[in-house]
Amino acid sequence: MPPLVPVVATWRFRAALLCGLLLPAPLVWLLGLIAYEGGSPLVTAAGITVVPMLTHEERRERQTYEQACHQDGDCEPPLVCFFNMRRVEHYCSDSTCVTDAQCPEGFACRAVKHREDTVVRVCSLVGRRLEGERCEAMPLTPEGGCARGLLCAGTCGRPCQADESQSCPEGFFCAPAPTGALCRPTCESRGCPEGQQCVHLSRGASACMVVHGTNCQRMPCPDAQECRTWAPASQTGQVWMSCVIPCGHSKPDCPEGLVCHLAQCRQPCAPGEPDTCGHGQECTRAHEDGPWLCRTPHAAP
Repeated sequence: MPPLVPVVATWRFRAALLCGLLLPAPLVWLLGLIAYEGGSPLVTAAGITVVPMLTHEERRERQTYEQACHQDGDCEPPLVCFFNMRRVEHYCSDSTCVTDAQCPEGFACRAVKHREDTVVRVCSLVGRRLEGERCEAMPLTPEGGCARGLLCAGTCGRPCQADESQSCPEGFFCAPAPTGALCRPTCESRGCPEGQQCVHLSRGASACMVVHGTNCQRMPCPDAQECRTWAPASQTGQVWMSCVIPCGHSKPDCPEGLVCHLAQCRQPCAPGEPDTCGHGQECTRAHEDGPWLCRTPHAAP
């Protein structure tokens, strides 16, 4: 019988070589995960700070955890004053997930922008929006969210590599975003079908949409007015545009007869009175306790 020592030595060498090749990738990921969940913010290669996910004990130690807040300074680090779009409130929070496995069925762990350089990872409802379609970061219904595997940064897109020109399909380009680089649509060079116009979105993106109102991207607004666009995710391929008088912080008071609501001057109205609003507008209010204002159906609150 031949000696077993050479065989064992060869097997051990191959096993060690295999471990040496395979270990670095999961080890790097694991070390990053430990840093992420250990209470210290993780700074990505793009300079974006990811708010950490605290342990149960670390959350109990912080008296401000899930308490109402107005700014990050109201919260004990590393908690931030996070605005939850589903709950419509600000409260001190950490990230609540790292992977999809930590979310309920039908949800995915996604990065939501807190500031331009900070994101919070939360369980967000998986939606039905496809690549290039408008989306909501924390949708209330599947109609407003991105399908699984897509990121939301105004529009749904697949993750991409900025230095790889082929990482996005035709009609898209790779754009950086706080939530991670993703493919964003562009219609600048290919034009749009009849009845649609190429509308500029954020971060250099553009999409073919049906424009309601005056396209103030093509026709500049009068002095002292600003062009506002509203493209709700629930109304795929449609955008509402109008010239508005801005108001609020460091802005002049609204002209007589108008009221300041959500950073723009609006026409107040009385429900039930005929002709109280102009053509194409309705006397409605965005919230039950909000003021009655003349608004265009489907337009911004």
